[in-house]
Amino acid sequence: MQNAALRGILWMIVATGVQAAASGIVRRLSLDFSVFQLVLFFSAVSTVILIPLAMKLPKGSLAGILAHRGLYSARGILSFIGMLASFYAYSVLDIANVQSLLFTVPIFTILLASLLLGEFVGLRGWIACAVGFIGALIIIRPGLIEINVGALAALLSALAFAAANIVIRRLAATESPILITLVCNLIVVPLAAIPAAFVWVTPDWHQVPWILAMGILFVLAQLCLTYSIRAADARIVQSFNFLRLPWAVLVGWVLFSELPDIWTWVGAIVIFLGAYDVLRREAGGK
Repeated sequence: MQNAALRGILWMIVATGVQAAASGIVRRLSLDFSVFQLVLFFSAVSTVILIPLAMKLPKGSLAGILAHRGLYSARGILSFIGMLASFYAYSVLDIANVQSLLFTVPIFTILLASLLLGEFVGLRGWIACAVGFIGALIIIRPGLIEINVGALAALLSALAFAAANIVIRRLAATESPILITLVCNLIVVPLAAIPAAFVWVTPDWHQVPWILAMGILFVLAQLCLTYSIRAADARIVQSFNFLRLPWAVLVGWVLFSELPDIWTWVGAIVIFLGAYDVLRREAGGK
C-alpha cells in the first residue's frame, strides 16, 4: 500500500513539472493563436502520439470503451472544458497566478467526492474547503482589484479537472491509462475543431516545434496524472499538486521574466493549508 502511494506521488511530481513547462508554451503561443486552436493542436498531437501506443495494448482492451462509454464521454467533455478555460487563463494571467488558482483542484476533488460518490468528508473537510475558498479570494481580491475573467476561468478549469479526476479514478480501476487518455483526446478534437475553424490562423514553420512540444509535454502530463491517480487515491496524490507553484514560477521567470506578487504566494499558502489537513488524514487512513 505504501509502495503504491509512493508511486502515485512520484508520478504526480513529474506531472506537475511537465505541466508547468507546457503551460509556458501555451502562454507563448497564445500571442498568435486562439485558445480553441491551441486546444485543437494539443489534442491532435496527443492523439497521434497515443495511437501507436494504444495499438500495442492487449486484445479486447477496446471493448471497455463501449462498456464505459458514459464515463469516457464525461471525461472527454470535462477535460475539454478544463483545457479551454485553463488555456484562456494562461493567455491573460501570469503562469504562477493560474497555477495557484488551480491548487483548488484538491479542494474541488474532496467536495465532488462527497457530493457525487457519497464519501465522508466531515467537519474538518468542510473547513478545509472554506479555507481553500478564502485562499482563492486572496489571489483574486474581488472589490480591491477588478474581477479578472482569467481568474474565473482558472477556477472553472479547476472544477472541471476535479470532476475529471473523479471519472478517471472510476475508469482507471479497469481501463488502461493510455486508452483513457487517447479517448479523451479523440473527443476533444472535434469539440475544439469546430470553433477553431472560424478563427483559424495557419502556423508558420518556426511555430511548429513549439506546437509539437506543447502537445508532447501535455500528453506526458496527462499520462503521468492518470498513472498517479491509478496508483493511489486521488486525494492523496493531489497534495503534491502544490509543487506546480515553484515549477510555474521558474517557467514564468525563464520565459517571460515575470514573478508572482506577494498575494499570490499568500493565497497559495492558504489554499495549501486548507487542503493539507484532510489530505494528510486520507494518506494516514485516519
